[in-house]
Amino acid sequence: MRHALLLSLMIPVLLAAAPTTAPSIEQRCDKLLADWKTRLDDEHFEAVVASPFVIAGDGGMHNLERYRDGTILTARRALHASFFDKDPEQPILILLFESDEPYRRLAKKWFDDDDVPHFGFFRRDNVMLMNVGTGTGTLVHELVHALMRPDFPGAPGWFNEGLASLFEQCTLNGDSINGMVNWRLPALQRAIRDGKLRSLRELIEDDNFYRDDLVGLNYAQARYLMMYFQKTGKVRAFYIECRDHHADDPTGLKSLQAVIAPQSLDEFEKEWRAWVASLRPLSPR
Repeated sequence: MRHALLLSLMIPVLLAAAPTTAPSIEQRCDKLLADWKTRLDDEHFEAVVASPFVIAGDGGMHNLERYRDGTILTARRALHASFFDKDPEQPILILLFESDEPYRRLAKKWFDDDDVPHFGFFRRDNVMLMNVGTGTGTLVHELVHALMRPDFPGAPGWFNEGLASLFEQCTLNGDSINGMVNWRLPALQRAIRDGKLRSLRELIEDDNFYRDDLVGLNYAQARYLMMYFQKTGKVRAFYIECRDHHADDPTGLKSLQAVIAPQSLDEFEKEWRAWVASLRPLSPR
């Protein structure tokens, strides 16, 4: 009787001390899809799980699988091989719209957001909304943000947008991803030619990357800085340097100087501007 009493007293303690297993990313993806099922069904969306992504769209299953296999998973593979060490611990919901009307209507209905960018965007709650009727370049851009977040959560804005913008027009081949010249180049070349482009130091040390009067040029300047590092084989080295030394180099300026050494920043910028000026813009279609 005494042993039975002791055992009955110990059971709650043992149960309380038993370790709990956190849900896997796959289980979290399944739960996220279940949570969204009614909303997606109401709008005739198809959906698939490809951990860490839950991908849903209004263009039918064929298109959804094409985006999943041809862009999302291919880009994820190359980005992790090239840059990122840590995988997302939380699922990423990707909502793909084939045209502008449902993109804007459902951004308002589902997120109370009535001021959305033309192409798409990544929200801080791990949701991407993409108007893929405009192409898939922005889809890769926003994937960079989503996948960089767990690996380099404190990335300075100019670098975060520079790396993401680099791949908004890119080639994907197995473990490699390469940014290509895109529509941002002419404005950057014009600013250099007219003496209106501020220095790289000013870009990097400005804590308001998104200021209205400079945001377009800021994106272009940061993008083509990343493309120059890609050309010279230093884009991965710069990512790692910037990420691993973020605590004592929050802007990334010291990391840039370390990667370009023994060149001075002024020497490097002169060389970079000459390279930008030499690039040929995309031919109009």
